[in-house]
Amino acid sequence: MGKKTIAIIFGGFSGERAISEKSAQIVAKYLNPEKFESFLIDIDVKLWQALVDVERIDINKDDFSFQLGDRKVVFDGVFNAIHGTPGEDGKIQGYFDLLGIPYNNCGVLASSITFDKSACNRYLSASGINVAKSYIVRIGDEIIPQEIVDRVGLPCFIKPNDGGSSLGVTKVKKIEEVVLAIEKAQADGVSALVESFLDGTEVSCGCIKVDGKPKATAVTEIVPANEFFDYESKYLNNKTQEITPARLPADTYNEVMRLTENIYHYVGCSGMIRVDFMVCKDGVYLIEVNTTPGLSEASIIPQQAIYAGYTLQSFFDLTVESMFNEPTLLKRIS
Repeated sequence: MGKKTIAIIFGGFSGERAISEKSAQIVAKYLNPEKFESFLIDIDVKLWQALVDVERIDINKDDFSFQLGDRKVVFDGVFNAIHGTPGEDGKIQGYFDLLGIPYNNCGVLASSITFDKSACNRYLSASGINVAKSYIVRIGDEIIPQEIVDRVGLPCFIKPNDGGSSLGVTKVKKIEEVVLAIEKAQADGVSALVESFLDGTEVSCGCIKVDGKPKATAVTEIVPANEFFDYESKYLNNKTQEITPARLPADTYNEVMRLTENIYHYVGCSGMIRVDFMVCKDGVYLIEVNTTPGLSEASIIPQQAIYAGYTLQSFFDLTVESMFNEPTLLKRIS
């Protein structure tokens, strides 16, 4: 069997473009060249382009191909490294489903559910997953600070309902700060999610599919340099501590691993995900589910993969190989 040709897509239409590009570069660096021929594909609002050496070549969106000299490059599969829309909300997955091209991460339904934090919390709470008290403020809604505070209390967190990388997130301590924080969260035209403050230890657990079943990788404890794990703590401040394995009692550690695998199953995930939790005195609470987690060498998932005994090459190879066992829309209707 010859090499499979893989498109590593990055970019997208959100403020997470730069982070997405870093993730894609790491995948390109470690994906086994003896098994896969890979191309970086920049997905922007107007242009989709393949990056070949210093050249940018337009993608034919009719069949997701491009012309390289006399060769028409078509793809056997897609490694999705787009954080935010359209890679994390199910939009581009629907496009690849229609073309019958497999991809490495969650499908349309799982992606769209998890990208909408409020919907995801409601969905998983019905399966017994603990979630924070919350209040959704949609674009055009009247903002009534007292009503919000009565529901979730203070302090609280206000964030974009469908954003990532902690962009637009505010920890609100006074009722006078509510309106400004909501406006900040809605700056990109999305709903704002207000959540009650959870006092505990923040942890994150990765999960992949091995032999057709969810398998948690490891639990990482997050000790942010700032007051919470905001954008600066994640990407700009090297004083944040990410400790793998998390310093938790064994039973709590195992509970986080089990909850992560259950969430993977409940939502119907594929590929790799990362689930963030808060470990509190009265239980483990879901923060959010990330279906396109960061993949730089310093990111949480690569740290966990190495702790679990993988090399980054073997981990990414496993992720790519597993996509060919996932059903695409074309396979389901044929």
